Amino acid sequence: MSNTPYSEDILEKMSDAFYSLTEDLKIEYINNVTERLLKIKREKVIGQYIYDALPHNDIDNFVKRYKKLLSDQKPIEFKEYFNGRWYEIRAFPSKTGLSVFFKDITVPKQDDEKINRFMFYSSYEEDERSNPLKIEFHKVVESNQLLLYYQPRINLKTGKVTGMEALVAPETFILAAEESEVITSIGTRILYTACKQNKNWQKQGFSTIVSVNLSAIQFAQFNLIKAITTVLQETELDASFLEIGITEIMKVDIEHIILMLQRLKKLGVRICIADFDKGLHSLSCLKNSLIDTLKISESFVKEIHNNQNGEVIVKTLISMAHNLNLNVVAEGIETKEQLVFLKEHLCDEGRGSFLSKPLAANELEGKLSDIQQIVEESGIFKNINERVSMEELLELAKKELRDTVRLQQGLIFKFKKINGRFIHTLSDGELMYRFGFVPSQVIGKSLEEFIFNGTAVKVTAYYQKAWEGEEFVSYENELNGIHYIVTLRPIKEDGRIIEVIGSCIDITSRKKAEDKWRESEKRYKIIAENLIDIIMLLDGNGTILYASPSLGKALGFPLKSYVGESSFDLIHPEDKQRVIMAFEQSIETMIPSRVEARFLAINKKSKLLEGLGTPVIGENGRPGYFIVVGRDITEKRRTEEVLSKAEKLAVVGELAAGVAHEIRNPLTSIKGFIQLFQQGMIKKEFFEIIFGEFLSIEEILKEFINLAKPQEIQLEKLNLKSILKDVETLLKSEQSLKNVQISQEYKQELPEIMCDRHQIKQVFIHIIRNSIEAIPNRGYVKIQGNVEEENVLIKIIDNGVGMSTERIKRLGEPFYSNKEKGTGLGLMLCFRIVQQHNGTIRVKSKENHGTTVEVRLPIKYVNK
Repeated sequence: MSNTPYSEDILEKMSDAFYSLTEDLKIEYINNVTERLLKIKREKVIGQYIYDALPHNDIDNFVKRYKKLLSDQKPIEFKEYFNGRWYEIRAFPSKTGLSVFFKDITVPKQDDEKINRFMFYSSYEEDERSNPLKIEFHKVVESNQLLLYYQPRINLKTGKVTGMEALVAPETFILAAEESEVITSIGTRILYTACKQNKNWQKQGFSTIVSVNLSAIQFAQFNLIKAITTVLQETELDASFLEIGITEIMKVDIEHIILMLQRLKKLGVRICIADFDKGLHSLSCLKNSLIDTLKISESFVKEIHNNQNGEVIVKTLISMAHNLNLNVVAEGIETKEQLVFLKEHLCDEGRGSFLSKPLAANELEGKLSDIQQIVEESGIFKNINERVSMEELLELAKKELRDTVRLQQGLIFKFKKINGRFIHTLSDGELMYRFGFVPSQVIGKSLEEFIFNGTAVKVTAYYQKAWEGEEFVSYENELNGIHYIVTLRPIKEDGRIIEVIGSCIDITSRKKAEDKWRESEKRYKIIAENLIDIIMLLDGNGTILYASPSLGKALGFPLKSYVGESSFDLIHPEDKQRVIMAFEQSIETMIPSRVEARFLAINKKSKLLEGLGTPVIGENGRPGYFIVVGRDITEKRRTEEVLSKAEKLAVVGELAAGVAHEIRNPLTSIKGFIQLFQQGMIKKEFFEIIFGEFLSIEEILKEFINLAKPQEIQLEKLNLKSILKDVETLLKSEQSLKNVQISQEYKQELPEIMCDRHQIKQVFIHIIRNSIEAIPNRGYVKIQGNVEEENVLIKIIDNGVGMSTERIKRLGEPFYSNKEKGTGLGLMLCFRIVQQHNGTIRVKSKENHGTTVEVRLPIKYVNK
């Protein structure tokens, strides 16, 4: 509704009806007045084509007028009669559609005669007031004085009756009816009678098509489709058994013709062009593939054997119809000679007095058997039919070959060598037209006559090879932006080459893909050959298929190509077996592997290379290639060793400072008490304090000894439940002293794991002791265990004082402790022991809400 300036609210309040159409004549909007006047629901018509949406009796004229409006882009006003009423209509076109306003202006009763002129069915009362001749016609129809005859249509190949032509006698009655404008009423009666009779024949077991001709006046009626639909429904005849013959169509607007034909095809009836000689409009209908049958008029058939041009015209019409896949019916066959000529030239059907004159329905039924013997009795069925069939098959084969050659996507051509030049004798196919040629530009000419860019000389050389007998000559070329490949093959007869046949196909897409691939390969090659990283492509045996120049540079042979060599021969003998095992395991498991190995370099030196090898699946579903991406890490390792030594020195300095700091405090206390002893102040409590300080020094030294000389891991299969039970027993006294309750719960049976009993026990003792010490008084420590994926998870939960997030981040650092006199070395040892077992420790805590320590240890121990 974008093409009207009115808003929807205004349109709904108008007294005039309104609807808007899109540019393709689909309903875009209707207001409530339109709903009421036309008795339609907007939700059912919005988006529908005007044909299916509005109940106009004269819808075809509306469509024509609306299309012209959209073309002219000028508003108009007019009056029109539809839906049983007169309306005044105003239409306003725009580039996006059409806005239509209309209102009911139905005239008084005395103007009914004008209105009734638009109605398809005329009434006797109306004609009584208008035309005495019309009254007589109505009397003839209503008293059944109008006789309907049927003339059989015979299949000229089999002699069988395939259709019935419905005719009115006398013919002058129809001509007079057309002059008096009552042909529509009579036409409806004829259509109904013919369909009803055909349905009766079907019930008797005789299946045929009935053909009813419509005049131009009938064909122009606005409700023709509705009338035919009604007749078919009332007679219960299937639409496929009705053929509508169209005559004198040159009198009717071609757009209307095509529109009506489309609607008839949609209805399902067959359509026949009668009197083909009476108007060029017929060609437009044929071009639009809307016709099923073409009738050759009696005037042409009469000229057979009387006029050579007449014979040519008939043969041309038959050939044209067959090329358009139309059925051909010859009318007015009056002699045996005409019948023989039509059969010889493959006419499909015929009717005329020689085969049968028009008969009444009851008379025809008794003569059907005799009529179907006429073709054979004429002495032409047996001796001509076989030859006609062979000619028909041959013609169809030729036509199919021509169509196949023309419609195939490539190009087929032939040439011969005549007077030293290669002359083309055939050339057709879709590709030829894409090259910009038509057959007439190629056939009968040499290459030089239609290719002017120098290509002709090159192509002629290939032509010569084929002409000299070389089989399957092929070449590629480009013409008008199309890349193509040609294959030539000589055709021999009695050992002599008589011509060469060539086939040509478009390979533009392939060439573009190849060019893209080459460009991509070029880019990747530039990248690969200028990378510092080493790239190697190996086969399934480790043989080098490609090695980037960086490999030669790394090993001191920058110009050497390693293609064809075994990659394993480049590895130091001490590392070779380990690399081969990693390669084989990766190929077997299809899992990438990362290795470090020493490679033999120039002057028998070695280079340490690190590489990631990735297996690639081949076409057979097995590993086909192995891609290695690596780099020289020799200098990196040297740098790391230097940094490691510097780091160790720094750690030693930190440890020395830590030891001095931790031991200095108790030594200061001891030194102070000794000074008191010197002054004679001796108490028993002093000795207990000094003894405690010595124990602290001893504990610190013990932790440093464990840190400096870690024990070797002694692995054995153990169950963590038993270890935790031992830990709980060892800490019994401490838990009683702090009034802490320790409990253990397990959601499932814990599997045995490989671990060092002493070290893991040390970890849990330290963690649980820290939990006990973090509880001020009266608390709990819960030990929970379960299996989490491939790990055993042990949670130690307490309700102690907790820690801040900042403190948690620093846990595990030396000399950082959450306890007043702690060194932090114990927790650091716990982290290291768990890490050596390929496990993890995670601490979760919140101040004044307790702490949870999660220890994860793998079920399957992997030695790293």
